[in-house]
Amino acid sequence: MVSPDIRKELLAQIEQLDDEQAAAVLSYIQALQSSSPPEDYEQSSDPTIGFLAGPTDLSSRTKAILREEITSRSGWTQKKD
Repeated sequence: MVSPDIRKELLAQIEQLDDEQAAAVLSYIQALQSSSPPEDYEQSSDPTIGFLAGPTDLSSRTKAILREEITSRSGWTQKKD
């Protein structure tokens, strides 16, 4: 549950937006409430994509990544698998 103070602050900030900014915020809100992207969704203009960019296999490559980072000066030792 969102506290009343957060709602008041959110509404105050929304009131300060111009029409274009308000439309963008509305689009984000609608996307948050929906399980699928809006019909006019363009991945290339989505600023949240940068948060998710990068390899998706990090958990499966953990050992390999650590092995690549270990040097004789790391203070680490490696066990042979």
